[in-house]
Amino acid sequence: MNNFVLSLTSSAAAGALTLISPSGWSPRVRAAYVVVPGVLVAAAGAWALSHNTGENESFVAGAELEAPTGEVPVSAQRLPVAARAALLLSLGAATCGIQAASLRIDAMLERWLVGRGVTHPRRWMAALAVLASLGMDAAGDRVSTLVGEDRRPAS
Repeated sequence: MNNFVLSLTSSAAAGALTLISPSGWSPRVRAAYVVVPGVLVAAAGAWALSHNTGENESFVAGAELEAPTGEVPVSAQRLPVAARAALLLSLGAATCGIQAASLRIDAMLERWLVGRGVTHPRRWMAALAVLASLGMDAAGDRVSTLVGEDRRPAS
C-alpha cells in the first residue's frame, strides 16, 4: 500500500458500490454494465496500439536484432491490422464476459447468504469487497517489492 489514502479510498468505493444490488437494475442498465467496460477496454487498447511504434522494443531479451540496411528490424514491425483487430475484439469480448459473469456471481453469492439466514447480505458482501481490495493492494505491493529486490545489482 504505497499510497495508503488511495488504497483506503478505492477500498471504500468498492464497498460502497457493492452495497448496490444489481438485481434491481433495469435490463438497459445491466446491458450497459456489461457492454460499456468492454468497449472502453477495446478503445483503450486501440489507443495504446496506435501510439506504440515498437521502435524501442526487442522481442529477444538481451539481444538486438540486426537487419540489412534499409530494412525495418523485426522488433520494430507493428502487428498487422487483422491481428490488432482480433486482439482488440478479444479483449473487449473477454471484458464483457467477465462483467456478465460478475453479475451472476453477485446474484449467486447474495442468494447463498440469504439461504444461510444472513439478514443483510449486501453489507457482508461490501465488507468482503473492502477486505479483498485491501488484500490485493497489499499483495501487489509485496510483489513489487520482491521484483524490485530481484532487479537490484549484486553487491
